[in-house]
Amino acid sequence: MSDPLRAAAHAHPDAPALDDGRRVWTYAELDAAVGRMARRLAPLGAGPGSTVALVAHPSPLSVQAVWAVPRTGSVLAPLNPRLGAATMERALEAIGPDLILSTEHDVSDMALEADWITTLDDLPRPAGGEGGADATPEPESRPFALLWTSGTSGDPSAVPILASALEASARACVGRLGLTGEDRWYASLSLGHVGGLALVHRAAYAGCLLLVRGQFSAEVLAELIERDGLTHTSLVPTMLARLLDSRKGESVPSTLRCLLIGGAATDGALVTRVVEKGYPVALTYGLTEACSQVATAPPDLVAEKSGTSGLPIDGLELRIQKDGEIYVRGDTVSPGVADEEGWLATGDLGRLDGDGHLWITGRISDRIVTGGATVHPRSVEVVLEALPGVSAAAVVGIPDDVWGEAVVALIVLDPAGEVDPKALMAQARERLSASELPRRIELADSLPLTANGKTDRDSVRALFLGLSHA
Repeated sequence: MSDPLRAAAHAHPDAPALDDGRRVWTYAELDAAVGRMARRLAPLGAGPGSTVALVAHPSPLSVQAVWAVPRTGSVLAPLNPRLGAATMERALEAIGPDLILSTEHDVSDMALEADWITTLDDLPRPAGGEGGADATPEPESRPFALLWTSGTSGDPSAVPILASALEASARACVGRLGLTGEDRWYASLSLGHVGGLALVHRAAYAGCLLLVRGQFSAEVLAELIERDGLTHTSLVPTMLARLLDSRKGESVPSTLRCLLIGGAATDGALVTRVVEKGYPVALTYGLTEACSQVATAPPDLVAEKSGTSGLPIDGLELRIQKDGEIYVRGDTVSPGVADEEGWLATGDLGRLDGDGHLWITGRISDRIVTGGATVHPRSVEVVLEALPGVSAAAVVGIPDDVWGEAVVALIVLDPAGEVDPKALMAQARERLSASELPRRIELADSLPLTANGKTDRDSVRALFLGLSHA
């Protein structure tokens, strides 16, 4: 099994690899620390045939664990510490870890009994001392990691991620975004998110510096942009909106090269606003089963065609089925999720323009059938979010005796917005077809989100159903 960190340590041992704001590790130092951690984990049950869960935000110890666990021969299973108790329980039951790792700082932030957890802060030294070699890697067919995800089917499951897929994804992203050893990337996403895990490999593959500051903070990101020469970070749209709020009126330094936006259907109006403020935005479409990125539009393309996810990354093919579903095939697709010809049905809807650029239009499971007409919620949300005074919108369908389903919308206004629902409905009526027009609009201070920053449509639907029965 390839080890990009070890390769980086041999290629440029003195280059900076990891920065937590207090210390900077070179690639040689990080590689040595990972080796020590692997040897300390082995007596605790990590080794060939075992699975080790890692429940921690990005930190020096958790990044070391991402590399150390596979070096023991174990399969890594990173989980977001912010998962709710029920979700965490389901994930652990499905994964069946032999060992659960975290840090002292993260233990208080999760829905787990502390007695079940081994903290990385003070791992016992092996009886024979720190010497010895790492475990012999298992064959390439053994997963590097298992990632818990709602998946293409909508049914939560643990998806196997191969080391070869992570390397192929890293290679393609480095090429698409022009990442170099001089770049500095802030780890904003959970290690339990495919984007967060893929970043650790991408940074090592490129030989760049990974900045870790724990759980995402827009204020921390703003400071890194302004004072630390940050060049790259990955964000979901809600994070992007929070960054704008924290940097109102601030100019964009020339050192910032790319905000990589993905993880949810991206608001075209938000992207346009961000680009107009001078931020270099890249848009990506991806999924866990394809090891992160499927198609990525670099900043120059986004500035020209705001909203597109661009061309598929190197090593991947795309096709659009007659019903609009996106199919993917290539080097980064996980084993066991594709058909006999290698095509993965993503459950997402999209189209290709004349240049072969991908545009995401929604998700099959989100489609609303009202009065015999099919409505794509994301298409309605884009229109609503373009209305004056609207910051965000979530559109869902709820049961209706006459129409089968009724289209409803939860709206978040700009902080200075004073638009009432009737006025919004009047404006929407001018821009939407009769079937797309929400039958009800409610206002909220914010949209409910999942742990990965996506709109929680089930919660939105439950809100409207609760109001219907109130």
